[in-house]
Amino acid sequence: MSKDTYCSQPYYNINIEGEQKTPCCLIYDEKYWTSKPVTEAFRSDLFDDIRSAFDRGQQHPACNTCWRQESTTGTSPRLAYTQTQQGETGIGERPSQPKSMQWSFSNTCNYACRTCHLQYSTGWLRETRQLMQQGHSDMADQFEAWHKSPWDQTRLEEIKPHLAHIQHLELFGGETLLAARLPDLLQMIVDMGRAQHINLVLTTNGSVAPRAELVDLLAQFASVKMTFSIDAVTPDTFRYIRTGDWTQVKDNISQWREQPVQMFANPTFSILNVWDCDRILKTLGKMFGVTRLGWNWVEAPDRYNAVHLPEHVKQQIIQSSTYFHSRKLLPQLHSSTRSETTWQDFLKRTAWLDESRSQPMKKFLPELHHMIYNENKG
Repeated sequence: MSKDTYCSQPYYNINIEGEQKTPCCLIYDEKYWTSKPVTEAFRSDLFDDIRSAFDRGQQHPACNTCWRQESTTGTSPRLAYTQTQQGETGIGERPSQPKSMQWSFSNTCNYACRTCHLQYSTGWLRETRQLMQQGHSDMADQFEAWHKSPWDQTRLEEIKPHLAHIQHLELFGGETLLAARLPDLLQMIVDMGRAQHINLVLTTNGSVAPRAELVDLLAQFASVKMTFSIDAVTPDTFRYIRTGDWTQVKDNISQWREQPVQMFANPTFSILNVWDCDRILKTLGKMFGVTRLGWNWVEAPDRYNAVHLPEHVKQQIIQSSTYFHSRKLLPQLHSSTRSETTWQDFLKRTAWLDESRSQPMKKFLPELHHMIYNENKG
């Protein structure tokens, strides 16, 4: 087994979104998803095929997100997850049950981020209806499946027996801290006597301040890591990209800093914000510390993948960047083949959302607008 290709995720982890299971939340190709129950999925040929590739030191195509990122930047979530699990669950065995679990258990959300959709945010209800009315059949399918799922009781019953051997639990939303029954879930784990054995990770958009009931429950876990997903750091860019209030988020971060949790920032870069990566990384580095700052890259929806930016825009971004942390990120702009068709899809969807939300890019993201539409393309 080669350290250059090994990943602990398929050996220890299961990711659950609705009825679908994968070894990792970063596997986007549906042919690597299964709707089997947790134990059957974890022991399935699909999962084992990925493990076997790692055993042979091969790069399995299910994990292309990480392979592409590593080939250009030298970093990836694969490396981070393996390091985390080496400390929490151990490395070098093949357990018959997952020791790590990722669960997207609710799509209740107060934001409607441009790079998101109804599966992960109820904030997208209005615009999903509008797209349906315009004949987008894919939106109709999405609407039927994800109209509102504030609590996945079916999946909870399926997951409950596995909490006895889970050591790492990562919860996604929606906005995780807004899920009405999050305290019920955490209390159930406490009542089972499992909390002190579980390292808990919560992803949040930063819009929710700490409250006593939740803080008391979190204090009973072995450790709690809160990952703040922050994709913009000025009022206008934050409003345009995430539909939220940056001032409120900063205040909430200050309040969480006083609680017994580990705090990390994880911006996700896309066409909409990669041009501003210096400011985003500098600001979050000061707020959280550079050692507690990671980043993701939008792969889906593909229209927001920054590889599709025109070359003259990519060059402007690279040439204007001066921050050391950005140098690890910006090679990702050339990590895969650009598609002009996908770029035109981005422009069309952006114009539609600008009108729907009365948020013209020229007003809220003037720097990006100038890069895209400047006639002098150098």
